Amino acid sequence: MFVAMQRHALPVILAAFVLSVLLRLPLLDRPLSAHHEFCTAITLITLQNWWTDGIAAHAGAPTGVFVQEARTFLPPHLYDPNEQALALYYFSHPPLAFDLPYALFVLTGTPPNALGLQLFNVFFHLITALCLAYGLKAVLPAGSRAPLYTAMLYLFMPGPLWFHSNAYMGDIFVQNTWVLHLLAALLLFHRNDPLQTRRVVLFTITLFLAVLTSWLGVLAGLTSMAYAAWKARRENDRRWWGVMGWAALAMATALGYTAWRYLHLVDLGALLKYYAGRYAVRGTTGPDVDLLGSLRQLVLLNYRLNFLPVIALLVALTAVRWMRRPGKDPQASLPWLFVVLAGLPVLLDHALLLPYAEHDFAALKGGPLLCALGGMALARLRPTWSIALLVLTCAAGVAYFYRTNPLPGHDGGRYAMERDLGLAIAHEARADEVVFLVGAAPEPQVLWYAKRTVLGVDGLQQAQDFLRERGLSHGIVFQPEPDGLRRVRISVTDSLP
Repeated sequence: MFVAMQRHALPVILAAFVLSVLLRLPLLDRPLSAHHEFCTAITLITLQNWWTDGIAAHAGAPTGVFVQEARTFLPPHLYDPNEQALALYYFSHPPLAFDLPYALFVLTGTPPNALGLQLFNVFFHLITALCLAYGLKAVLPAGSRAPLYTAMLYLFMPGPLWFHSNAYMGDIFVQNTWVLHLLAALLLFHRNDPLQTRRVVLFTITLFLAVLTSWLGVLAGLTSMAYAAWKARRENDRRWWGVMGWAALAMATALGYTAWRYLHLVDLGALLKYYAGRYAVRGTTGPDVDLLGSLRQLVLLNYRLNFLPVIALLVALTAVRWMRRPGKDPQASLPWLFVVLAGLPVLLDHALLLPYAEHDFAALKGGPLLCALGGMALARLRPTWSIALLVLTCAAGVAYFYRTNPLPGHDGGRYAMERDLGLAIAHEARADEVVFLVGAAPEPQVLWYAKRTVLGVDGLQQAQDFLRERGLSHGIVFQPEPDGLRRVRISVTDSLP
């Protein structure tokens, strides 16, 4: 059975992927609500703006509001063009993760919708699992079971099951373009031929795509450049300096293209200041960073939520192996090329952006290395034992996935909250009214379902002051109450109740 499974590894992975999709079907197209689905809502709001106005009207920049409406809240006598752009658009990530689904919706003639975006995300789960399998296959001895096991683990761990389906954002989708580049880098460095044109081109293009998706691509590029420099010096082979040059070109082109798009909306000085401000919040060296708290969150919560079963498997098999103290086993040696290229960018990401890593999807980046280590550990066992433990680990991953993301009907009504509020706003608010919500700033999911820019206020007085300062006439204030949603229409001529 083992030989047959190795010969038919691709069909096995495809069948496992279909099973993973079936397991997620009840959660697909549920109301956008919990566990980072606000990211999906932000993406959909961006795509809806592009769909309505055309991508050129927004210079291909992401946003978290409905721009045409929100622009009326930023009159030129109060906000200069840079302030308007920074309030309307989300420049934190390069644009490829928005471009690709937008192209899909345009090609299919389908308005942006949650299910379409989720299915697009799910498809790339398969692509990433296959890239992992083929990447490991390139650096491991022929016939190793580890590539197949790695793909299976990655398909059924809680983090990939969720973040390759319901939750979507540039810093999540970068997992796919980064692992695609990881495969290209493994093929280039392991085959040890820096002049093989096809592999160099694949390496350069995939790095360009990874950098154009999110900042993890930059760290992957720096890792590849450092590895190429090490090979050039160690092997006294100047040809590897050329690989460094291609990597630098790919990174510079992706970043330059991103800047070219965004600078249609904002000045360079203001954009750089924006990035400095974001790093002050997300970066490890920020003034208010709780390093110990962020590290605890990353390790004890985020990696636990996303990869606990494979971590438990690794701990258990490592402990057993240590107690047995076996002799030399050629299957036990780690492919250090894979470990470096899959591990160092993630380590740098966590080290430089530790507060940002408090988002539990940041742990997704560690998945390829964890699942590969798990797959290699399983491959050292007898086939019967390895398959049994693989099935048990994957089943535990699915169970933990459902524990974190309960099926509809078992969520206590949580999933419908933002949708119901957004639809109520859409039903009640008139086109000429500014929409306010008393309380905390509304989640992007509320804006998506309302198809309006909804502003959070403390009360009626703040809402009326907002209208008066901007020369706007009408507004509607919504206030959630125990017995329902209260609404009050206001104008600048009204006296407050």
